Amino acid sequence: MIQLPSHLLYFLCFVSALIISIISIPQIIMVATQKRLYDTPDNDRKVHLRVIPNLGGIGIFFGFITTASLFISPQAFEKWNYIIAASLLLFLVGIADDLISLSPPKKFFTQFIAAFIVVCLADIRLTSLHGIFGVYNELPYWWSVVFSIVGVIFVTNAYNLIDGIDGLAGSIAVLSTLMLGITLAGFGHPGAACLSFCLLGGIVGFLRYNVSPAKIFMGDTGSLLIGFIISLLCIMSVNSFNPNKPYAEFIHSQAGTLVIGLSFLFVPVFDTFRVFTTRLMKGVSPFKADRTHLHHYLLDMGFTHSQTVSILVIANILIITVSLVTQDFDPNFAIFCILAISLSLFGILYYMRKARLARTMKFPNSGSGGSKGNVQQLPLRNFDKAAPDK
Repeated sequence: MIQLPSHLLYFLCFVSALIISIISIPQIIMVATQKRLYDTPDNDRKVHLRVIPNLGGIGIFFGFITTASLFISPQAFEKWNYIIAASLLLFLVGIADDLISLSPPKKFFTQFIAAFIVVCLADIRLTSLHGIFGVYNELPYWWSVVFSIVGVIFVTNAYNLIDGIDGLAGSIAVLSTLMLGITLAGFGHPGAACLSFCLLGGIVGFLRYNVSPAKIFMGDTGSLLIGFIISLLCIMSVNSFNPNKPYAEFIHSQAGTLVIGLSFLFVPVFDTFRVFTTRLMKGVSPFKADRTHLHHYLLDMGFTHSQTVSILVIANILIITVSLVTQDFDPNFAIFCILAISLSLFGILYYMRKARLARTMKFPNSGSGGSKGNVQQLPLRNFDKAAPDK
């Protein structure tokens, strides 16, 4: 790694990735427009109403991978080469899916190979649950491997699934990478911290063109890479806990690091787990598309894309705050508190949406709470049928 003061190094990682991303995205939009490489809307599946390029993940990837390769050396971050290899695999499968649409088995197989590379070859894995589910001892090696691979794949797909409206996946990822970068830097893992700030810069540059109304989407090329790298950063933050560092004044234990790390990516993980569980309880495939994601509920309430993104980011910040407050309690109690608050907020949203939809269906031409000019009319369609993700 280039020998610079840590704070300057992190700043350069962020700014360099930001510049590469923010310069490359307009060129990607131009090429995608010329070659007609669009995410095409249809009335049943898509939230957006215009044809929009969906290759923004290319800009994120090159901003991230170029800057990380410049500023991270094998001496500072052993086995960093395996992360490059796994990221490249996900980039290739993501861009193939964005261009020609791959089958889910092919996508999951590639994700498994990428996760296997980093977990088994780079040895980035959770070695203990630190008291969660009553497991305090170190996990047997193969249990650790299996648990880590499943976790990496789940988080990777969680970020992919919340990429449903303008700016959402990117904004949630900005919060996650910023907090993980600060945590890794604070615990003395500069290589992983640089990795986080490089990804942060790439995403921020992309968001310049993705906030509502979006000029480009990140596609699977971006969302798979983001979810994958964030899952690794979360594992590394837990393993990097150092009670001798000043940052231990803010995060007090390895168990607390695990709970707080989960809170950094709580919105996509909670939403995906809730949606999958609900679908299984209904006897349908967990991968069957519908309009039950949190962002769909908020859109159905009449919020705009920008308002929906703001609400979910604030909710994630609330969860992070709760995890910081409860970190010194038993980790199971801390997770219970987080889940109780999350389920309570979701319950309120669920019944408010249900009441609004019932009112809208009964009085399709009526608004609520003000003059007609300020009312955002809900579309009159089957809200449980449409599929969600762009």
